[in-house]
Amino acid sequence: MKRIVFSAVALVAAIGVANAADIRRPPPPAAKAPAYVAPLFTWTGFYLGANLGYGWGSGSGTITAGGATGPVSGDGNGIFGGLQAGYNWQAGALVFGVETDFQLSAGEGTLNGSAGGVTFTGTTKNEWFGTIRGRLGYAVDRWLFYVTGGGAYSHNTLSGTNSLGGAFSSSATGWSWTVGGGIEAALVNNWSVKGEYLYIDSPDKIPVPTGVAVSGSSESHLFRVGVNYRF
Repeated sequence: MKRIVFSAVALVAAIGVANAADIRRPPPPAAKAPAYVAPLFTWTGFYLGANLGYGWGSGSGTITAGGATGPVSGDGNGIFGGLQAGYNWQAGALVFGVETDFQLSAGEGTLNGSAGGVTFTGTTKNEWFGTIRGRLGYAVDRWLFYVTGGGAYSHNTLSGTNSLGGAFSSSATGWSWTVGGGIEAALVNNWSVKGEYLYIDSPDKIPVPTGVAVSGSSESHLFRVGVNYRF
């Protein structure tokens, strides 16, 4: 009798083990892919671009001819365009940079003066100019607000006549300083656009009528828009 009971128990146990072996365990849950984290945008890097703008300016002073001195004044305006290149370093929200640009200009104006009863009338032209500047900006993701300042150089010409029937012409290339600011917005595929204002003070050399001396000061205001490609 004990053998029969033992055999029955063994048979039941064997059936249970067989049934348990037939039960498939569910596969482990699939591992979740890590969440995509977009790389942080940075303004750091070299860039190259082009710009187009409009400028205007005026000046006044004295003109000296034949020992006599009198007033002289002038003003002008015109469009310009050129290329710029620079490099930015970003540290947190602060962006430090250097930039240089070269512009071809269609700026033109007039000069009028008189000294000792002799009047001088001329046409001034700005043929080209450029700047070498530092930039300090504050970045808000893809927006950059910045101030800028440094040196400026320009080439100007003067031609005209005096009331005695004499003609004159001259040219000069001089240095000055500039300061300004702007806003730049980064777009897709490494492109950005900007708007910028610059103030340029009197150059240290200006063209003057032959045989006379001119002293005084001038100021120019430039506004331009541009596009940059960031490498």
